[in-house]
Amino acid sequence: MLSVQDVELQLSGPQSDALVKSIGIPPRPAVLLEIEREIAKDDPDLRNVARLVAGDVALTAAMLRTVNSPAFGLKRHCETFAQALALLGIKPLSALITNLMLRRVLPTDGLQLTRFWDVSGKRSYALAKLSRHMGEVAPDLGQSFGLFCDVGIPLMMQRFPDYAKTLKACNDEPERSFTAIEHEHHLADHALIGGMMARSWGVSKSVCLAIRLHHDYSISQNPDMPHDVCQMVAMGLLAELAIQRFAGMNHSSEWDKGSDLAMGSLMLTDQDLEDWVDRLLEDFSAGKA
Repeated sequence: MLSVQDVELQLSGPQSDALVKSIGIPPRPAVLLEIEREIAKDDPDLRNVARLVAGDVALTAAMLRTVNSPAFGLKRHCETFAQALALLGIKPLSALITNLMLRRVLPTDGLQLTRFWDVSGKRSYALAKLSRHMGEVAPDLGQSFGLFCDVGIPLMMQRFPDYAKTLKACNDEPERSFTAIEHEHHLADHALIGGMMARSWGVSKSVCLAIRLHHDYSISQNPDMPHDVCQMVAMGLLAELAIQRFAGMNHSSEWDKGSDLAMGSLMLTDQDLEDWVDRLLEDFSAGKA
C-alpha cells in the first residue's frame, strides 16, 4: 500500500523529470500562471484578471462561447469577461479557463479523443455538483479533479502508438488494476502522468494525490490517506457510473472494483446511489455537461 509520502515522491522525485520529458507533458501556459497568481492573492485585482484574459483573443472567444451555452444556463447573454465574472464568480471562470487551456495544449484529433473530451466535460461537471451537495470537498477542487483525472490518456496515446490496444485491455479487465496493465505495457500509467501534469500546472496537493490514486481503491483502508482524497476518488467513480449509463453501457468494471470504496466513503445507500445517478443523467440529457 502506497503512503502519501510515496505518492508525493512519485510526482515530484528526481525520476519524474525524465518521465516528463519522455511523455512530453506540456508546461502550464504563461497566461494561466499569471491569472492564478492574481487569483491567489488575498485581495485579487479582478480588473487585472480581465486584462490578462482579454489579451488572449482566442481564449476570450472560447470562454464567452462556453459561458453562453446551455450548460451554464445564464439568464442573460455575456458579451465580456467582466460580465461573465459578475454573474459566475472567479473560481468557476478560473476552472473554465484551465479547461480551455488544456484543450489547447493537448491532442484533440480522433474518435477516441473526441470521446475523451466529452467524458472529461461530464466528469468535471458531475464532480462540481457532487462536491457542492455532499459538502466534504470544495466544488472547485472537485471540478479540477474531474478535469485532470484522465488527462494522462491523450498524452499516453500521443507517446505510445499501440496505447489504444492497452486502453481496451484496461477497460475490459474485470479484476486487475487499470494502471497495473498500463505499466506492464508501457512502464508508465495515465494516473501518474495526470498527477504529474496537474502538479506542474499548480493544482492543489489533494487533487494531485487523488488523480494519482484514482484507480487504487485500497486507499480507503489507509488511515493516513486524507479524507478529501478518498472522497474525490469515490465521487469520480459515481460520476463514471453515470457517464457509462448515459452512453448506454449497463456495466462498469471500474465500479465493480471500487464500489465498496465509493459507497463507504460517501456513506450512500443503494437508493442514494440510484438517486444521484438519475440526477446526473437528467443533467447530461439537458445538455448541462
